[in-house]
Amino acid sequence: MIPRRVTLVVLTILLAGWPFVAAAQEATPDASSALPLDLAAMALAPDDVPAGYFDDYSEWWVPVDAFSALVLGGAATPPGLERVYQTFYFNPEEVAGIHTYLYEFASAEEATAGVAIIEGALRPPLPEGTVVGPTQAPGPDLGEDPRMMTFVTYDTWEAGGPRVDVIATTFRQDRLIAGVAIERYTDPPPAGSPVADLATPIGGDPAQEELATSLAASLDDRITTVLAGEAPAGVDVALAHALLPLDQLVDAATPVFGGYKAGVDLLRCGICGEENSLLPFADEARGGFNRGVVLGPLVDGEPTPPFVSVAVSEFASPEAALEVLEAIRKAPNDLPTSVPVPRGTRKLAADPAIGGTTAALAFQGSLNEEDPNAPVDSAGVDFVIGNRLVTVDVQGGLSAEDAMAAAVDLGTQQAACLAAGAPCPAITLPPTLQVQG
Repeated sequence: MIPRRVTLVVLTILLAGWPFVAAAQEATPDASSALPLDLAAMALAPDDVPAGYFDDYSEWWVPVDAFSALVLGGAATPPGLERVYQTFYFNPEEVAGIHTYLYEFASAEEATAGVAIIEGALRPPLPEGTVVGPTQAPGPDLGEDPRMMTFVTYDTWEAGGPRVDVIATTFRQDRLIAGVAIERYTDPPPAGSPVADLATPIGGDPAQEELATSLAASLDDRITTVLAGEAPAGVDVALAHALLPLDQLVDAATPVFGGYKAGVDLLRCGICGEENSLLPFADEARGGFNRGVVLGPLVDGEPTPPFVSVAVSEFASPEAALEVLEAIRKAPNDLPTSVPVPRGTRKLAADPAIGGTTAALAFQGSLNEEDPNAPVDSAGVDFVIGNRLVTVDVQGGLSAEDAMAAAVDLGTQQAACLAAGAPCPAITLPPTLQVQG
């Protein structure tokens, strides 16, 4: 079974090297990059990947310094690298993953020179083991040079982990290095089997290589569309602009989870294989967008709550959005979080007063779902404006009252942005979250 690419546990491992740095400014782009590229819109959408692959809620924007610490093991990033965006899809039946990566450089020349970054970035979160490769071959005719296919195997059987065979297709588009990696997982053999010499170079699975090439072509098309100033399939740019800019609550060295979502992926946890009361509304869901941040400090090298996230999804009609809200009212635990943090346990609270909404509900709960005596430290609100459903989660690290106050405050700010029909330019940190800085 594939482990989730970024669960709270893996997040803890990754963030153990989180740099204690002051807020950093992003590199000043040249004239060709006056506006930030919408990397999330370029990434593969759920309709681009084969049936059976699920959005794992693990898409994230990663600042350069954080990418070095969290993904490259502290290795230096190439000159000119400005931003990174990654997404992950998984297929539990085939025990396979799809990793999309977009590296934004200050110039096309620096992107060309920095293409080797992918060699250190293809490794999934794994224990120590044997690495075979990477080896490279010419890539398909996508984008611009450099183009390449990369083959690498990570064998962690001796440590009790899987063997992961990776085939990646990489290309350049202007100042972007982009690509798709297909990861195939193989569990270790039974205890007592000799494993020391079992790691061998992958011979190149034709189906795996074909999938990497096909999806890279889709990625190339999406990048071209965004660079032309248009929105690719599955993207509602208005939602991204209308969502609260939670990234303003953290410094520039902190990754931010989120991206464009398929509507159904905001109704169920696909990778969990669960059935829930919200799935009957999948055909009414039209898509959405989410953002999430970790606000707590590092304690003994581990990130701590609160974990704050906001998601907005559109439905075919206002009536459908209200029906989903009522289904959440009946079973609040069926609603997944929109970021890779466990949803914990939830119980309905009194309906909140949030101006401009058609209807709203609130819930309180405990982040620790394993301990029946865990304190109530989390809260959330869900509300409908027109045909849009909004979910705000404030999870862990607070009293029940402070968590609810923060959730209602953020929900009120989000409702005001949606009601105004204009982009959300700024966010105000709720007073009950201020002590967490």
